[in-house]
Amino acid sequence: MSIQVKELIDKIKNEGVLAAENEAEKIIAEAEAKAAQIIKDAQAKAESYQAQAEKEIAKQEAAGREALKQAARDVLIGLEKQIMKHFDAVISESVDAALTTSLTEKIITDLVHAWAEKGEAGIKVILSTKDAKELKDVLRGKLSQRFKEGVEIIPSAKFAKGFRVGGSSGALYDFSKESIAEVLAEALSPDLAAALKEAI
Repeated sequence: MSIQVKELIDKIKNEGVLAAENEAEKIIAEAEAKAAQIIKDAQAKAESYQAQAEKEIAKQEAAGREALKQAARDVLIGLEKQIMKHFDAVISESVDAALTTSLTEKIITDLVHAWAEKGEAGIKVILSTKDAKELKDVLRGKLSQRFKEGVEIIPSAKFAKGFRVGGSSGALYDFSKESIAEVLAEALSPDLAAALKEAI
């Protein structure tokens, strides 16, 4: 009987230990599975955050590059405007220097004679106020016959230097400093602008 009790106790112990070991293994396996899932989830989140961060960095870099391009364009446009402004000033100064009193007198005399010979009547020479004062007497002397035919000299404060010549036919030629400078700037500026673009 004692042997049977002992066997029974051993059997209970063995079964209990075996059950405990099985339960322990099950718990360990579940814990390992949970740990693996936690690691997997953490890695997935980390990869997601990294992808978002890389995307945001790329977006900011693209925005930065675009802002830099726009800033460069603005600088170039500003520089081009400044160069054109100086270019226009140089042309204006050059025209001012070229339109001497003697040249203005010669051009007006030649034009009035040419127009009068072609039968143009009612010729009006419009001079800047300053040039009118300086040239009126000289022109009257050189164009005395033409003045009898109705040529008029009219002073004008609308332009600084140069002259305009018109006749009864409605034709008007503008040789004012401002007009000549504008025509020259329009003719030369596209070439200058093209040269600037090629140089940049």
